[in-house]
Amino acid sequence: MTAGESGLRFTMCVALVAGAGAASVLGCKPDLGAPPSLILGAQLLDIQATPAEAKPGAEIMLDTLLVDPTGTLAAPVTWTTCRTPKPPAESNAISRACVDQPDDGPAALGRVRASLPLDACSLFGPLTPPAPPGQPAVRPRDPDPTGGFYQPIRAAVRGLPGAAGDLVGFALVRVSCLLANAPTEIARAFNDPDTGYHANAAPILASVTMTDAAGLTAELPRAGDAAPAPVVHAGEAISFRVSWPAEAAETFRVFDLATYALIEAHESLRVSWFTTAGTFDHDRTGRASDETELFSDNTWNAPADAPTVGDGKVIHFWVVLRDSRGGSASAAFDLDVAP
Repeated sequence: MTAGESGLRFTMCVALVAGAGAASVLGCKPDLGAPPSLILGAQLLDIQATPAEAKPGAEIMLDTLLVDPTGTLAAPVTWTTCRTPKPPAESNAISRACVDQPDDGPAALGRVRASLPLDACSLFGPLTPPAPPGQPAVRPRDPDPTGGFYQPIRAAVRGLPGAAGDLVGFALVRVSCLLANAPTEIARAFNDPDTGYHANAAPILASVTMTDAAGLTAELPRAGDAAPAPVVHAGEAISFRVSWPAEAAETFRVFDLATYALIEAHESLRVSWFTTAGTFDHDRTGRASDETELFSDNTWNAPADAPTVGDGKVIHFWVVLRDSRGGSASAAFDLDVAP
């Protein structure tokens, strides 16, 4: 799982593996070589579910953010819904059986429609799951700190030209489950559709701005827009700011096990930064749940020479904004590096 800032927890897991050795998928451990922000080959940066939270049996849309040093890629993806809860003896984020199970169907290009399993709240939620034949009963899953439960869905990009092997990632899609194991009056208040818990909505990424070495600030056009990529100079330090509206960090109700009461909680937000050249001061930035600022800043240090990767002197960037309940949004932009 991509590590968050101190004190923040995020539940959208994109875990990657190349080739058949899938052990690294299970723990979601970061690569200790190049910084996570530097794109050296094909990578799945995000898997977005729309809506960001849904009830069992509901339809969702799934989309991937697949990139390499030449920019954002479009490639067929196979989608597989995990049906195996993680056994207690396994310490990984996702059951090994979910890594190894066959694909649900043929690969599809672009956004796809899927349905959350009707029994998602028993397989991965607060309801007691069915015991495997000949095995002892499995206890229900514990919620994360935001009170959430998550359905793993696997995305696989197979046979991508230039890739060392298959790219495999997991989205943990938040499932709306009724509150269990709570006093009746607490459960009734939590489950009330008007005054109780409200499902997560994905955050909105409003804009990305840059401030160059001369102090000039401008909003960056998204990759694919008609506007040309802004020009910066080799070796410059460029300040970036990602902004979002106030409603991006939602307030929601959660059952606090320490006080046995419903409390109001506030989402935290994290920004993951990616580039095909140069270096960021931070791979990830963000705002904790008690911070009210509607932006997050980072500094990118342009390479000393105009790069020769990807599209020549054009450098590609991506930012992924995630909330602590599993929703995400992303944006891509380019910069042109001159000597």
